Amino acid sequence: MVYLREIIKNNKTQISQYNNIETVAYLYASSSIQSTQIENINFELSPEESVALDGYLNKPDSHEKIISVISKPPIKGIDATSNIFKFAGLYLGAKDQLEDKLIERFKRGDIKEQFFLSKIEPSLKNLLIENLNIDLTNPFSVLANKLFGINDVSDKNTNNALTAIINTDLDIHTLLLLEDIENQLLEVMFISKSPEEVLRDIFYNFPNAVQKIIKNRRKGHPEFEIKDEYDVQDILYVIVKSFFPNMRDEDPIPKVGGKSTKIDLILREEKILIEVKMIKEKDSNETHFIEELKVDFESYHKCIWLEKLFCFVYDPFKKTRDISNFNDLNGERTKGEHNYNVEVIVVN
Repeated sequence: MVYLREIIKNNKTQISQYNNIETVAYLYASSSIQSTQIENINFELSPEESVALDGYLNKPDSHEKIISVISKPPIKGIDATSNIFKFAGLYLGAKDQLEDKLIERFKRGDIKEQFFLSKIEPSLKNLLIENLNIDLTNPFSVLANKLFGINDVSDKNTNNALTAIINTDLDIHTLLLLEDIENQLLEVMFISKSPEEVLRDIFYNFPNAVQKIIKNRRKGHPEFEIKDEYDVQDILYVIVKSFFPNMRDEDPIPKVGGKSTKIDLILREEKILIEVKMIKEKDSNETHFIEELKVDFESYHKCIWLEKLFCFVYDPFKKTRDISNFNDLNGERTKGEHNYNVEVIVVN
């Protein structure tokens, strides 16, 4: 495990130094860096790759430029979909228009490209699994089958595949696969709980967990202050990240009604979002938060991979007058063909 982690770390450092479109794709797909940080890196990109970077960053003014790039006729059989790392960025900036091209590109790709695209668009994961066949002579195939728990891959075959892969220069696809394999090995299997059950335990134990840092700290160490939802979000990030290494924080989703919504905590592999609220001492009751959540719920339909939304409400001053106001928000939310489940958890 330590050896594998070291190999991943070294290759991650090497890829990060290239500063090309592959670096952009890796940083996005691996969840190892946030979009605001990607924006501050000086990449060496062609004009079309710069447009793809805007797509990775979800810039609102990139749509027309993306359509212009994707509409160009092929030259000697090479078009905007040929470089999969460039195409992924273009797709992210114009999903509705490029959905058919994404499926087409996925179907003609090899197992590595299909795995990469499933990291960019999680809804492709099921299609990837359907297409997976075991090829014991292909280490990537063996590890992909192991990762998704299909075709009964033995520990011996897994170890042989790992040995074969780590003795070669790793490409982007393989590095992403190894990161997922490592995270799988790090899972707390002894808990035997689903991701939702683990999160519920974290949420309901949050008030007890924070007592140690907000009260009675060691002499000479100031007590932490939890003043607003950002403080709550930061503490939750540290706790949840320990269980779900691929979790991201604060990713913008497309605008609805002229308003862009920030997603607080994102577990894409588990198809879960977490929205964090704190009812502060100056707040009179929960009414404002109820209305705020209702507006946010509409925005979350843009996350087509979303299946579960947790709304974690920290109410340390016990300002909630009627808990049923929050409970009434629980249940299925449907808009068009998309639906997801909402669960509000209020603690104090």
